[in-house]
Amino acid sequence: MMTNSNQQMNETEDIRTRLNQERGPIDYLELQKFFAKGVILVVDPELDLIDVAEKIHADDADCISDWINAKLLTRAHDEHAKKWLKQNACFEAVTMAPWVVVQEINKS
Repeated sequence: MMTNSNQQMNETEDIRTRLNQERGPIDYLELQKFFAKGVILVVDPELDLIDVAEKIHADDADCISDWINAKLLTRAHDEHAKKWLKQNACFEAVTMAPWVVVQEINKS
């Protein structure tokens, strides 16, 4: 019989595996419809995209709040959209419903 901590560890590994499999590149033109819906969360390069998606999945409000307060996690806004369109920005993205969690890929 599996203990709760083992079960939780397996669920965490399962969600990380699923998120890594679903993670992929996307350009801003493909993201525009999600921007219009207001469901894009922007992850600072300092953070790991999968870690952030995992915390959203786990509803880790304290951790998410800390990231928001430190401006490491933000909801996409008009200034983002203008910059992304101008630069034809590319992202790594993963969906954690209702959010699309993105991290800009540095082209340099």
